[in-house]
Amino acid sequence: MSSRDAILARLRDNRPDPNAHPLPPVAKLGDMDAGKARFENSLQIIGGQILEPQENDTLATAIARTFPDSKVICSAVPDFEGTIRIEDLDSPQQAASVDVLVVRSPFGIAEMGSIYLSEAQLNNLNSAAHLTQHIVVILSPKNLTANMHTAYIDRPEFHTANYGVLMSGPSATADIQGVLVRGAQGVRTLSVWWED
Repeated sequence: MSSRDAILARLRDNRPDPNAHPLPPVAKLGDMDAGKARFENSLQIIGGQILEPQENDTLATAIARTFPDSKVICSAVPDFEGTIRIEDLDSPQQAASVDVLVVRSPFGIAEMGSIYLSEAQLNNLNSAAHLTQHIVVILSPKNLTANMHTAYIDRPEFHTANYGVLMSGPSATADIQGVLVRGAQGVRTLSVWWED
């Protein structure tokens, strides 16, 4: 037996019992408020925005009003047309030319104002969520969860996806003098459109 095999065998033999220290019930882990108001407040604190519908507004008119200079609007959802479909993007370089990406998130986390995306929503072009200029996320208030504990326990996406990302507002970075720059290394804006 090699030294490596001997070390690994000892580690396996001395592994602690995972049932010896169970986690406390999820109800005791943090604030259980999964409300829309909490999500919106958290999202806006970190620089995200809610696309508030005006009279007779549709998602298309809200995008046109919010991003008037956008030419390439990529849709990753079947119920929104856009100017290009995500299936038509062949490479990350093509994703970098997208002005606005429209995608539906399976859930959001109220505590952090975060949305979750995986390869299922991004048609396996995961870089699209980071290389486009602006991202508009369609989200149902019914799919909000309170915090990371409830998201991990209650949402199956954490356990079935090969790739997953939690996005909390637009990309941001700050230097040592505290100058905050948004959109420096990723999307410049992250907007949420509520669907019923």
